[in-house]
Amino acid sequence: MNRIVIDDAAGASAYLSRVSLPEPPDVFVTRGSGPSLPQPDFTTSDPQAIAVGSQIAEFSADISPDLRAAISNSFLLAQLAANRHTDDNPGQKNAWYERYLEVLANVGWVVETEQESTRRIQGDSTEVHRAIIPVLTSILGTAVAATTVITTILEGLAQMDQDTPWITLFDRSSQRASANQFQLSRAALDLDGRPRISVACFDLDANRSITQVLFFKISSSGATLSQFGAQLGINEPVFNSVSSVVEQKVKDYVTSYVADIPI
Repeated sequence: MNRIVIDDAAGASAYLSRVSLPEPPDVFVTRGSGPSLPQPDFTTSDPQAIAVGSQIAEFSADISPDLRAAISNSFLLAQLAANRHTDDNPGQKNAWYERYLEVLANVGWVVETEQESTRRIQGDSTEVHRAIIPVLTSILGTAVAATTVITTILEGLAQMDQDTPWITLFDRSSQRASANQFQLSRAALDLDGRPRISVACFDLDANRSITQVLFFKISSSGATLSQFGAQLGINEPVFNSVSSVVEQKVKDYVTSYVADIPI
């Protein structure tokens, strides 16, 4: 797929006007007792993790609250657009990942590096975690990956209530007709004080249906785990100019697709 990349504000706005999204959902209801998702508090200056549909998004302490909200909106837009694209174009290899990155690249993010790998896995969540952690290490670096909030969440899954609202959201969003897709990301400032995001997208192609993707209940026949990773810098003039447009496009989806992850 030829990825469209526009690096000026006017072109990005025109691109956004053409981005198609799925129909807004009905009010999300969790499997537990709560009627709605716990919305993130974007006023905090502490490290934070949120669920954006099928994505666990981490923000380091140096990312400002306003920027966290804007980044979250760009993730949500890219994910929804990728969902719509693959629903309209079933069977295209890597179509979801390509569309996801294309949208990010047209709302002010600059794709700097990419990597891809595939491996066969057997067993339960332990085996999948063994496959995921090296990917995070490769993308984030050994020192960061060892202390990241995402790693803490993955290592603590066994003790979590599987009916927690954000897990319910993640599972619902991860399971699609063709595969089980989920993403992990981290946003932090680089040495020059500029925002930078690292994203790992996973496609879990199992021979049988998976009841909960996050807990990786895989049949004995196993599954194929494909990984697509990217490091993205920022084109701040474009990002700042279209952030309000992005916010407007996703406003009807936020309460059903974005949830706080207690850490």
